[in-house]
Amino acid sequence: MKKLVAALLVLTMVLALTGSAFAETICVGDYVKFTKNGYAYSEPKSYKKVSDPEVIVRKGSTAYVVAKKGDYVFLQLTPGYLTEDLGNTYEVATGLYAWGYWFKKGDLDTVKKDYHKTIAVTFSNGGNGKSKTVAKNIPDAGLTQLTDYCKKHVKATAKVWMHYSPSLSASYGRALHKDDKVTYRRVYGMDTRGLIFWGIKYKGKCLYVSSAYSKVVK
Repeated sequence: MKKLVAALLVLTMVLALTGSAFAETICVGDYVKFTKNGYAYSEPKSYKKVSDPEVIVRKGSTAYVVAKKGDYVFLQLTPGYLTEDLGNTYEVATGLYAWGYWFKKGDLDTVKKDYHKTIAVTFSNGGNGKSKTVAKNIPDAGLTQLTDYCKKHVKATAKVWMHYSPSLSASYGRALHKDDKVTYRRVYGMDTRGLIFWGIKYKGKCLYVSSAYSKVVK
């Protein structure tokens, strides 16, 4: 029994050291992938978690490492497009800003060489206002068709907020919930992250929802 306990303690220490060493491989200039939903921090300190609302980046998102300190890294979460500092932004170049926060290294993995390296972030919470519209009302027909003509509805795959424009700006203030189904207007748009938003009809209003949390169905 003593040998078993000793072996388990050694294994636990090895795994802990391996995880610590792995986290240290994240460097400034790397692209990283969220291995779990990641909470944002305003500073690299545990009691500085962003709140009201909490900013949570969804598992599977990829971001760019700008700085690191201790067990935290500062990540650029969106492409640079803002022309002014809104308070939670990182200056990508002179006069050009993008959204960024500190995150725990333990929630991240370095992006492999064969993986497409780009900033591609979706938010589980606190994403409102963190993208702008690039294009809207693109007809989903002809050469640009994304879906079959028989698919005339959009179904929520999780809670998804509705917006007046295809972006995280101009929120309608209400959300669809998982399995809710609404009319698909057969148009779509795209935001500054390159994410598609489906055009929907909800209670007589023409709105948009993120394709990250919805899909087009019959």
